[in-house]
Amino acid sequence: MKKSLLFLAWALLFISINVAGQSSIIVTPKKVVYTRKNAEPEKKHFDIRYPIVKGALAPAVKRKLENTISYWRVFQTSLKESMEETYLSSLDYKVNYNQNGILDISLFQEGVGAYPSTGTVNLAVNLKTGAQIKFNDVFKPSSSARLAALVDKKLGAEKRKIIKQVDADKDETQESKDSLKEQIDGLKFTTESFNEFRVGSKGVTILYDAGFPHVIQALQPDGEYFFTYAELKPFLKPDGLLGKFVR
Repeated sequence: MKKSLLFLAWALLFISINVAGQSSIIVTPKKVVYTRKNAEPEKKHFDIRYPIVKGALAPAVKRKLENTISYWRVFQTSLKESMEETYLSSLDYKVNYNQNGILDISLFQEGVGAYPSTGTVNLAVNLKTGAQIKFNDVFKPSSSARLAALVDKKLGAEKRKIIKQVDADKDETQESKDSLKEQIDGLKFTTESFNEFRVGSKGVTILYDAGFPHVIQALQPDGEYFFTYAELKPFLKPDGLLGKFVR
């Protein structure tokens, strides 16, 4: 009986250590609706769905993680500013991946200025440290030029489709079409374009924002280029957080 209890204790300890090593967390939503004083009726309210982090994290790591995914830090504003100004309509999030010591989360901002606008920032976070995972943390800098060329090839295919749409538009003048096509054709993904990426169970999506102005945002490339882990094997650091997917 004592041996059985001892074995069970060791088994539970092993499971606890394993779970802690994976830095498992739970992210649950908390929605708050705020009311502005003296604002126009259509801008009087804005809502925020906060990502609330729970799990076996050290207090310092939890604080770091909460700061990393903070709307106020990411979108460079504050609750006080949002109460006093009328731009913000909502803040929201989506958890894309939460396994193997990695939290991948997308943060969304909607607002109304001269035009309605949206902003999206994707963050991959190391759950052992609470810090954002940067490109050079998981990808080999020495192979970034080759990977950028592969991404640019996918961007090129998307550009060709958009240019065909512009050519087929009967409401635009030829001068306007030529200007739009020049702007689209001038887009290029380089090593300096590596910024955001989305981690998944089957691969990584490299994200690219062309930064088109509002008036032509409908022609902006989607900028989401997926690569399987098998495709990424030559580019990933074996000892990085994504290295485990290609061993």
